[in-house]
Amino acid sequence: MTIDELLFFSSETKREKDMSMESEMRAKFGGVWNSLLLLFVVIVCIRFASLEQAGESLAERILCGIHLFLGCVAAGFLLGILRIFLGFSNDTYTRAPASANFTQGLKYGIVVGGMLIFIIGILQLDNFLGVFQPIANGLITKLTGIFA
Repeated sequence: MTIDELLFFSSETKREKDMSMESEMRAKFGGVWNSLLLLFVVIVCIRFASLEQAGESLAERILCGIHLFLGCVAAGFLLGILRIFLGFSNDTYTRAPASANFTQGLKYGIVVGGMLIFIIGILQLDNFLGVFQPIANGLITKLTGIFA
Protein backbone atom coordinates (compact mmCIF):
# COMPACT_ATOMS: atom_id res chain seq x y z
CA MET A 1 0.00 0.00 0.00
CA THR A 2 1.18 3.47 -0.76
CA ILE A 3 0.92 6.45 1.52
CA ASP A 4 -1.86 7.93 -0.66
CA GLU A 5 -4.05 4.89 -0.11
CA LEU A 6 -3.44 4.99 3.63
CA LEU A 7 -4.15 8.72 3.93
CA PHE A 8 -7.26 8.84 1.77
CA PHE A 9 -8.77 5.47 2.73
CA SER A 10 -9.11 4.47 -0.90
CA SER A 11 -10.14 0.89 -1.56
CA GLU A 12 -8.91 1.05 -5.15
CA THR A 13 -5.45 0.18 -6.26
CA LYS A 14 -3.41 2.18 -8.75
CA ARG A 15 -4.14 -0.45 -11.39
CA GLU A 16 -7.91 -0.07 -10.92
CA LYS A 17 -7.74 3.70 -11.15
CA ASP A 18 -5.92 3.59 -14.48
CA MET A 19 -8.16 1.07 -16.25
CA SER A 20 -9.58 2.13 -19.60
CA MET A 21 -13.15 1.59 -20.77
CA GLU A 22 -12.11 -1.46 -22.79
CA SER A 23 -10.44 -3.15 -19.83
CA GLU A 24 -13.41 -2.26 -17.61
CA MET A 25 -15.75 -3.93 -20.11
CA ARG A 26 -13.55 -7.01 -20.17
CA ALA A 27 -13.45 -7.10 -16.38
CA LYS A 28 -17.22 -6.67 -15.93
CA PHE A 29 -18.44 -8.85 -18.81
CA GLY A 30 -15.60 -11.34 -19.19
CA GLY A 31 -15.30 -14.64 -17.46
CA VAL A 32 -17.49 -17.71 -17.30
CA TRP A 33 -20.12 -16.52 -14.82
CA ASN A 34 -20.68 -13.17 -16.49
CA SER A 35 -20.97 -14.86 -19.87
CA LEU A 36 -23.49 -17.33 -18.46
CA LEU A 37 -25.45 -14.45 -16.96
CA LEU A 38 -25.64 -12.66 -20.31
CA LEU A 39 -26.56 -15.93 -22.03
CA PHE A 40 -29.37 -16.40 -19.49
CA VAL A 41 -30.73 -12.93 -20.29
CA VAL A 42 -30.62 -13.65 -24.04
CA ILE A 43 -32.38 -17.01 -23.55
CA VAL A 44 -35.07 -15.40 -21.40
CA CYS A 45 -35.67 -12.71 -24.03
CA ILE A 46 -35.94 -15.23 -26.86
CA ARG A 47 -38.16 -17.57 -24.80
CA PHE A 48 -40.49 -14.71 -23.88
CA ALA A 49 -40.68 -13.55 -27.50
CA SER A 50 -41.32 -17.06 -28.82
CA LEU A 51 -44.19 -17.66 -26.41
CA GLU A 52 -45.67 -14.18 -26.76
CA GLN A 53 -45.51 -14.23 -30.58
CA ALA A 54 -46.49 -17.90 -30.99
CA GLY A 55 -48.66 -17.29 -34.05
CA GLU A 56 -46.08 -15.22 -35.90
CA SER A 57 -43.23 -16.30 -38.15
CA LEU A 58 -39.79 -17.28 -36.87
CA ALA A 59 -38.24 -14.04 -38.11
CA GLU A 60 -40.85 -11.99 -36.22
CA ARG A 61 -40.20 -13.91 -32.99
CA ILE A 62 -36.41 -13.53 -33.28
CA LEU A 63 -36.80 -9.82 -34.02
CA CYS A 64 -38.99 -9.43 -30.92
CA GLY A 65 -36.36 -11.24 -28.82
CA ILE A 66 -33.65 -8.97 -30.16
CA HIS A 67 -35.78 -5.92 -29.34
CA LEU A 68 -36.25 -7.18 -25.79
CA PHE A 69 -32.51 -7.70 -25.33
CA LEU A 70 -31.75 -4.28 -26.81
CA GLY A 71 -34.25 -2.84 -24.33
CA CYS A 72 -32.24 -4.46 -21.53
CA VAL A 73 -29.05 -2.94 -22.98
CA ALA A 74 -30.73 0.47 -23.19
CA ALA A 75 -31.80 0.20 -19.55
CA GLY A 76 -28.21 -0.68 -18.66
CA PHE A 77 -26.91 2.26 -20.68
CA LEU A 78 -29.21 4.65 -18.82
CA LEU A 79 -28.30 3.12 -15.48
CA GLY A 80 -24.61 3.48 -16.36
CA ILE A 81 -25.05 7.18 -17.12
CA LEU A 82 -27.02 7.60 -13.89
CA ARG A 83 -24.21 5.92 -11.91
CA ILE A 84 -21.70 8.36 -13.40
CA PHE A 85 -23.80 11.34 -12.29
CA LEU A 86 -24.46 9.88 -8.86
CA GLY A 87 -20.74 9.15 -8.45
CA PHE A 88 -20.02 12.88 -8.47
CA SER A 89 -21.60 13.21 -5.04
CA ASN A 90 -18.69 11.27 -3.49
CA ASP A 91 -15.41 12.88 -2.57
CA THR A 92 -12.78 12.84 -5.27
CA TYR A 93 -10.45 10.43 -3.50
CA THR A 94 -13.20 7.87 -2.79
CA ARG A 95 -14.92 8.08 -6.17
CA ALA A 96 -14.54 5.25 -8.66
CA PRO A 97 -13.56 6.19 -12.22
CA ALA A 98 -16.37 6.99 -14.64
CA SER A 99 -15.60 3.92 -16.74
CA ALA A 100 -16.04 1.65 -13.71
CA ASN A 101 -19.33 3.31 -12.79
CA PHE A 102 -20.62 3.07 -16.35
CA THR A 103 -19.72 -0.57 -16.91
CA GLN A 104 -21.13 -1.61 -13.54
CA GLY A 105 -24.36 0.25 -14.30
CA LEU A 106 -24.51 -1.34 -17.74
CA LYS A 107 -24.10 -4.81 -16.28
CA TYR A 108 -26.69 -4.26 -13.55
CA GLY A 109 -29.15 -2.75 -16.02
CA ILE A 110 -28.92 -5.71 -18.39
CA VAL A 111 -29.33 -8.19 -15.54
CA VAL A 112 -32.25 -6.33 -13.95
CA GLY A 113 -33.97 -6.00 -17.34
CA GLY A 114 -33.56 -9.73 -17.91
CA MET A 115 -34.88 -10.54 -14.45
CA LEU A 116 -37.95 -8.34 -15.02
CA ILE A 117 -38.68 -10.14 -18.29
CA PHE A 118 -38.17 -13.45 -16.47
CA ILE A 119 -40.63 -12.51 -13.69
CA ILE A 120 -43.22 -11.21 -16.17
CA GLY A 121 -42.83 -14.40 -18.22
CA ILE A 122 -43.45 -16.57 -15.16
CA LEU A 123 -46.49 -14.56 -14.08
CA GLN A 124 -48.20 -14.00 -17.43
CA LEU A 125 -47.23 -16.75 -19.86
CA ASP A 126 -48.34 -20.35 -19.54
CA ASN A 127 -45.52 -22.88 -19.68
CA PHE A 128 -42.74 -20.26 -19.59
CA LEU A 129 -40.55 -22.52 -17.46
CA GLY A 130 -41.66 -25.75 -19.11
CA VAL A 131 -41.76 -28.62 -16.62
CA PHE A 132 -40.88 -26.29 -13.74
CA GLN A 133 -43.94 -24.06 -14.26
CA PRO A 134 -46.17 -25.95 -11.75
CA ILE A 135 -43.51 -25.53 -9.08
CA ALA A 136 -43.26 -21.79 -9.80
CA ASN A 137 -47.05 -21.45 -9.78
CA GLY A 138 -47.22 -23.21 -6.41
CA LEU A 139 -44.57 -20.90 -4.96
CA ILE A 140 -46.36 -17.83 -6.31
CA THR A 141 -49.71 -18.90 -4.84
CA LYS A 142 -48.06 -19.52 -1.45
CA LEU A 143 -46.37 -16.13 -1.54
CA THR A 144 -49.57 -14.34 -2.46
CA GLY A 145 -51.40 -16.32 0.25
CA ILE A 146 -48.94 -15.04 2.86
CA PHE A 147 -49.53 -11.40 1.94
CA ALA A 148 -53.30 -11.69 1.37
